Amino acid sequence: MSVSFGRKIQAVIDRIRGKERQTDPADAWSRSPDDARRLVQPAGALEALFYGHRGRIAQKWHHYLEIYERHFEPLRQQEEPLRILELGVSRGGSLEVWRKYFGPRARIVGIDIDPECAQRVDPENTVIIGDQSDPAVLSAAIERLGGAIDLVIDDGSHLGRHQIPTFEYLYPRISERGIYVCEDLHCSYWPTHEGGLGRSGTFAEHTKTLIDRLQGWYLDGEAQAAAMPFAETTYGIFFYLDVVVIEKRPIRRPFHVQMGS
Repeated sequence: MSVSFGRKIQAVIDRIRGKERQTDPADAWSRSPDDARRLVQPAGALEALFYGHRGRIAQKWHHYLEIYERHFEPLRQQEEPLRILELGVSRGGSLEVWRKYFGPRARIVGIDIDPECAQRVDPENTVIIGDQSDPAVLSAAIERLGGAIDLVIDDGSHLGRHQIPTFEYLYPRISERGIYVCEDLHCSYWPTHEGGLGRSGTFAEHTKTLIDRLQGWYLDGEAQAAAMPFAETTYGIFFYLDVVVIEKRPIRRPFHVQMGS
């Protein structure tokens, strides 16, 4: 049975029960697992793991996998155990995939607002129940990870009013060569998720201000003072379809040089 046909059946059942479900615009792009496996020839380790996954339900847009492998592979090669925080646990399958990809030594913590998510993970992974934008919840997650984070994957509410404070709290606390990822940036453009083109308060609009902060070296006065904590610790902001990846690295003062005679 196709995914779309299954959803139509579920919608009829819900109407009979008097329980209407919110439609998700992303449903229009859904593929069944069997359809996806026929379409895809895995090109990397993460794609192979994802399409071979048979555990709890894990949902990812296909094109994320190549992006993640590009940015995550250097972290995967580190000798020290990685400390990973994923916002949004859902059915628990994503944490299983990350465990397979990053290995048994990784410390992995998830945050979700739904109490039932605590029962959807294996013992080696930890779930904290709470609001992803609550500093107390985020602080508890950092403590569970041993006091620091190397990788944050925000797949939580997809609402700017949660995503922005989450980023501003966590980013300064990520290790000096860590990575922050925000998934499903398309939600910033959908009214169903409090979004819209150019709408203030979305994470897409917030990332545009990060471009200014990255150039803090060339600003003046209060603007420079506000931007430099980000400029001095950020290697780059990478925009992709639906995803933004922000890589940290200590940055020394830029200099210009002319070589040759």
